Amino acid sequence: MGDRASRHRVICAGRRVPDGWVIIGRYHNPACDGEGRNALIIKRPGRREVVCGDSPIPEGYVRSRSVRSEGCAGEHDNAWVIERQSP
Repeated sequence: MGDRASRHRVICAGRRVPDGWVIIGRYHNPACDGEGRNALIIKRPGRREVVCGDSPIPEGYVRSRSVRSEGCAGEHDNAWVIERQSP
């Protein structure tokens, strides 16, 4: 089955992102309230991950550079590459 970092879930925007999880995208889900990109795609990050600019950064990770992600809201550099810090 793949490692834990590769599995993702969907939650409605406005809900709290669980500790240790990151936002990797947004889209419209009719099961969630509101218009537009009203749902978040979340996952536990791997060693290196592209996360949306408004994503929480889990303990043990650092932002390494800003990037553009089509799945995230906003224009220009709207996301971050995060990396797990070495112990």
